[in-house]
Amino acid sequence: MRLIDNWRHVALRSHSMWAQYLALIVLVMPEALFVLLGYDVASPRLWWSAGVALSAYGVAGRLINQGLSR
Repeated sequence: MRLIDNWRHVALRSHSMWAQYLALIVLVMPEALFVLLGYDVASPRLWWSAGVALSAYGVAGRLINQGLSR
């Protein structure tokens, strides 16, 4: 496996990478909040909807020309 030449730039600037970072937070946040507070802060449907929206954003972000290639 070889990384692309500008992988650091892509990891910091691309839409699809930010969608993945945010999706990971959305997946972990409800569990972390439950452990810390002892109850669900928001509806599971809200977290699920946010995860689906971030996934769609990630797919769209892969198709948008972001001017990151050098």
